[in-house]
Amino acid sequence: MPNVATLIAAANRWIADWRRLWNDTRGNTFMIAAAAMVPMLAMVGSGIDMSRGYLARTRLQEACDAGVLATRKKIGSTVITNNVIPTDAAAAGNRFFNLNFQDGAYGTTNRTFTMTLLSNYTINGTATATVPTSVMKLFTIDNLPITVNCSAQFNYSNSDIMMVLDTTGSMNDTNPGDTSSKISVLRQVVKDFYTSVEATKGQGTRIRYGFVPYSTNVNVGFLLKSGWMVDQNNYETRSAVGSGFNARWRYASRSIPVSGLKSSNPDTLYPGGTITERIAGTPSSPLNTTLTYNGCIEERATYVIDDYNNVDLTRAHDLDIDAVPVSNNPDTQWRPLFPELAYLRGITNWGNYLYGSWSPGSVDYSDDYTNASALGFAACPAKARKLAEMTATDVNTYVNSLVAAGSTYHDIGMIWGGRLISPTGLFAAENAEINGRPTTRHLIFLTDGETSPLEYSYDSYGVEPLSQKRWNYSSKYTLTQTVENRFTVACNQVKNKNVTVWTIGFGTAVTDLMKNCAGPGHWFQASNSKQLADAFAAIAASIGDLRIIK
Repeated sequence: MPNVATLIAAANRWIADWRRLWNDTRGNTFMIAAAAMVPMLAMVGSGIDMSRGYLARTRLQEACDAGVLATRKKIGSTVITNNVIPTDAAAAGNRFFNLNFQDGAYGTTNRTFTMTLLSNYTINGTATATVPTSVMKLFTIDNLPITVNCSAQFNYSNSDIMMVLDTTGSMNDTNPGDTSSKISVLRQVVKDFYTSVEATKGQGTRIRYGFVPYSTNVNVGFLLKSGWMVDQNNYETRSAVGSGFNARWRYASRSIPVSGLKSSNPDTLYPGGTITERIAGTPSSPLNTTLTYNGCIEERATYVIDDYNNVDLTRAHDLDIDAVPVSNNPDTQWRPLFPELAYLRGITNWGNYLYGSWSPGSVDYSDDYTNASALGFAACPAKARKLAEMTATDVNTYVNSLVAAGSTYHDIGMIWGGRLISPTGLFAAENAEINGRPTTRHLIFLTDGETSPLEYSYDSYGVEPLSQKRWNYSSKYTLTQTVENRFTVACNQVKNKNVTVWTIGFGTAVTDLMKNCAGPGHWFQASNSKQLADAFAAIAASIGDLRIIK
């Protein structure tokens, strides 16, 4: 800031001298006029120099602001443990400062710019410069020192962040250039993302996190009300028939009561439990098997769709992400999944080689057809988490529980990510706005591969060639195309709920399916751990509001 007091004091001294001359009648007009020129020169000169000083100060402030903004943006959501600004971020800030206030600008000298990082990731900056005077040099004022301060930080509004994470078997692989498996890298990046967002949120801001791990299925059963689950369900299983030499297994779709897994109060969360079925042993000596519910579900009723531009949601209940189940209407309810019950009717396993042909109808057979669970074709991922404020310990414990297994069914991940974040659906009361402040909603969908359903799997729609709920061999589309079309329908529904969708391809090329779902600027391709961290940092930067705070 120019030293205004000094300039005014100098002008006042010359004005006092001028008044003495004016009052001294012994002087002459020339001397009075000459004396009057000096204070006038001081006043005009101070105005010129002060104008230059204010202009330089304004530009210096703009440069300081640009520098700290660029630095804070470059840091993004990078976790920093030593309170030192990363070299690349500091370089970005200095570059923007220099572009906005070049060395020698407005005749200045001694230009400096320094930045510090606070514990809440705020970037503070100080810039200085010296403005040489022109006219005021005559009055022994050679320079006007300038100092400005600036500060930039992220501010978050109330935000809901749902992470839909691919936990298929290929996540156990390691990307080229990395030293840890993809699932291990994902765990760490999610932890770092949480740390950086929490470090920069403002007081009174609510940020909630939710998780939907997906593979062949999703584990959401224990998040649902008892009244949302069926009393009985058809399973592709077997039972012993006949006796003596005529004893055999009957492989068929069979209705099995599951009402005992529900609470008597329909509004109570589904407790699960066990059922007992005689599916073990031999046909002549069948044995009871106690099956424990693991939390994965079969989807509610749907139909084989041949026109995905005109989906009938009154029939495709699985694709209506907001519809609440109707009591005593099983088409609108979900079903408990029991992997041990699922037999691949008509398919035999010989030395891990599958052969035979599917038998949609009932088949009597004295030997064993392949069990989906026994060969790992019924993967059930870690339990999904509804949106909630979480501590670092909560997040660490949760992501450490993620395991990689199963095939890639993108649609079921998007469907349930949408259901859990929608403000108008199953969890509308929990997802409502609070404190009169709007909530921004973001769904981050990460996958490490293209759609790869397996017809031998027991997935959310049963055993596809046998159950034929959404697909069969006469369908217009392949099973892969069916999964992708349903993914697109679900993604569009999610976006219609004013949810911003982000997609990340981790160790895989981002397909048009994922690009079209997210839209321009909202998809990322990450070939290794560094690029995955950068992708999450970019998302965090977009979720937050980068601003100058002083």
